[in-house]
Amino acid sequence: MPSEPVAVRERIIQEATRLFVTHGYHGISMREIAKVVGVSKAGLYYHFQDKQELLLAILTDSLEHIERLIQEARQEGTTAREQIGQAMQAIFSLAPERRAIIRLASQEMAHLNPTTRAAFRQRYYDKFVGQIADILRSGMEQGELRVMDVRLATWMLLGMMYPFLYPAHERELGVPETAIELMLTIFFHGAARESAPQSS
Repeated sequence: MPSEPVAVRERIIQEATRLFVTHGYHGISMREIAKVVGVSKAGLYYHFQDKQELLLAILTDSLEHIERLIQEARQEGTTAREQIGQAMQAIFSLAPERRAIIRLASQEMAHLNPTTRAAFRQRYYDKFVGQIADILRSGMEQGELRVMDVRLATWMLLGMMYPFLYPAHERELGVPETAIELMLTIFFHGAARESAPQSS
């Protein structure tokens, strides 16, 4: 059972995550966060010296969790398609506000100071984007995928996922398994019918 300071810190991160996702970085104040959590403003500053540090803690915590999910997917799947499918399934199984942090990270990164932003951008790549790129690169090396620009391919794949990483698009996502299967099919096999003539 976590100690009281640890439990309070976890509750701050949980509530602040929801508030940042709903209102954005500039749409919520530390005073409002403290009120929702049920601590004094001084109590909030005991755990986080400012809003930037709180945002960074939220983003870092989320990235660590996402990295674990992707690593598990890489261990369980044998092909690139299986590994990407497992990772997508794990991400879309998260509560909407949890998976929204992936997109929040790229959108709110600009609010970090330049040094912190540069370090976080590298961490975002290493723990999330780079993990996906490694799966695709391995698929190319194994002959599952044709050789292509891994960087572009990674961002195109993530581009299909990103619209559904916000709670506001929950209805458009529909049944996650169906959406995931369609994204995988389009990315790995294309959207054209097999009998469709190929353009020269």
